[in-house]
Amino acid sequence: MKHEVRREAELELSLSEITALSARAARGAGRSWGESEEVGEAACWLARAGQDWAGAVLEVLDAAEDGGDCALRVGIVLADTAALSVPIKTKLPMINSPFFLLPFAARLADQAGQRIRLDWADTQVVLAPGACPSITGSVGIAGPAQVTITPDPQDKTPSPDWPPTHRGTVLATQYARLMQFMMASTVPTSASSLAGAGAGGNDDD
Repeated sequence: MKHEVRREAELELSLSEITALSARAARGAGRSWGESEEVGEAACWLARAGQDWAGAVLEVLDAAEDGGDCALRVGIVLADTAALSVPIKTKLPMINSPFFLLPFAARLADQAGQRIRLDWADTQVVLAPGACPSITGSVGIAGPAQVTITPDPQDKTPSPDWPPTHRGTVLATQYARLMQFMMASTVPTSASSLAGAGAGGNDDD
């Protein structure tokens, strides 16, 4: 007897919906407003590249206790150095969720006007200015990994095209978890505010 393999349900979101959901989930997870906005922008970039943006966001939000440096905060610092004329060659410390560095490293490539390469474990990612990432190896890695960033010597190799869609998909379970994080940022209604709502204040002047 042949058994049918059921695929998990997926939802399709616009890039603006992905940005807003990711930012609010990060805020609910305790990130600052500035960091939350960066999470939203990074998720949008990953979704536009056709990557698992929701998995990357959840990995960052879950990774606080994994023993490595936060990919979000390291990424923000990395993007900030893009405005400086510094050599693009660095060995980063152990990073949680190294895949989440890609949107920030892309800013570095754009600012420098040259291709750069990120290496960790069995993964290699090449980022050309304004181009979709070229990924070799596994993008999902459990636990922290050491990331090396260098100029890409194979600067004649063409970069892949951006996917033609401006939407992204998310698994139903991932969406539910992001919503849980997001709801944590909602201010609960207190008993005192409920008691005061519509209370009979005297409006007669």
